[in-house]
Amino acid sequence: MNEISTFRTEFHTEGENNGTKVDPDKLLRELNDRTALRFLPVIIYMSLLMLVGIFGNLMVLIVYLRKRLKCSSDYFILNLAFLDLLTCLIGVPVEIADLRDPYMFYAPAACKLLRTVESFSNMGSTLTLMAIAMDRYKRICKLGERFSNPKAKRLCIGAILIGALTCWPAGVVFGKKTVDVGIPGANTADCSTADEMRNTIYPLLYYGLVMLYFIICVIFVLFVYVRISIFIRRGKSNQKKTTKPTAQHAPSLNLHSSNDGHTALSSVSAEEDVKNQQVIEKKAVDISQGGRLVNTIKVTRTTTIFVAVTAAFILSYLPFLVVMVTRNIKKNFEDILSPSAEVFYKFCLKSYFINNAINPVIYSFLNRNFRADVINIFKCRH
Repeated sequence: MNEISTFRTEFHTEGENNGTKVDPDKLLRELNDRTALRFLPVIIYMSLLMLVGIFGNLMVLIVYLRKRLKCSSDYFILNLAFLDLLTCLIGVPVEIADLRDPYMFYAPAACKLLRTVESFSNMGSTLTLMAIAMDRYKRICKLGERFSNPKAKRLCIGAILIGALTCWPAGVVFGKKTVDVGIPGANTADCSTADEMRNTIYPLLYYGLVMLYFIICVIFVLFVYVRISIFIRRGKSNQKKTTKPTAQHAPSLNLHSSNDGHTALSSVSAEEDVKNQQVIEKKAVDISQGGRLVNTIKVTRTTTIFVAVTAAFILSYLPFLVVMVTRNIKKNFEDILSPSAEVFYKFCLKSYFINNAINPVIYSFLNRNFRADVINIFKCRH
């Protein structure tokens, strides 16, 4: 890196001019602090994500746990909030510490814990989003069918268990990485691919499996949501081709979302009544040359929110995967980066943390009931 190259030159020049031996620990601290100062925008960015994520996900957990009547959507939201909060409480602070001491992170156990928690959270969230996509498909394309509450709970627990079983490789691949900063006798340490794992196939294999896992999730949810979109468009197209229904001449299938409106605390899925998630009215009468079915389907706000949550997850994860695969294919990738390019590189490495903080923001913008619930929580304390 240019920063290290410049510092090497200064180090040798200072030694030659003074004719004395310079303390390597002092030089390392100076280089460490310089680099941390350059990473300050990334540190501020991560700190903001941590604060927003902790507060937002806590509000989500409080709102949904206080609901007396829950539906399957509520359990999926709780699962996502729990996983995101875990990352914001454990993962992000350790990431900030690593950015603050890029060459002096002498806590390999914390590094392994950080990467393992991040992997666990991402794996569990991915499976939860896949379950959400199937739930949306059943609700819309299967005319109001849905996962029962016990099944939704089992799916959430299954996502957590599978995440726990598949996150362990991160604790093996990552650890203390020795960085050559050109200071003889300096004891450097960075939280990255462990020294014993470098020049082996395991890091590339790990990222390859993560990439495959991510691609399978993206293909699955895109396939499901495209099918939902096609189903809705066909329903609207059939509606336009059919004359307005009358009491005697037009069969119709109207799918409406019911709203309870009387629950103590509403939520993102408040417009879907827990006791009667969908009201389906079917009227079939004879028409000349047979019958025709008209579908009037409204996409609920909950479906819109889940699509936004899924899109945010995919988009936030892409920069991270791209730079990680590039780094493992091109071994000297980090060494040729300029200082400004390195800062951008760090932003890409931390891009997926957006996903851990943005979900409550999405709920707040797209659902006024959730905003009202949060406001009521603070009003009750005064």
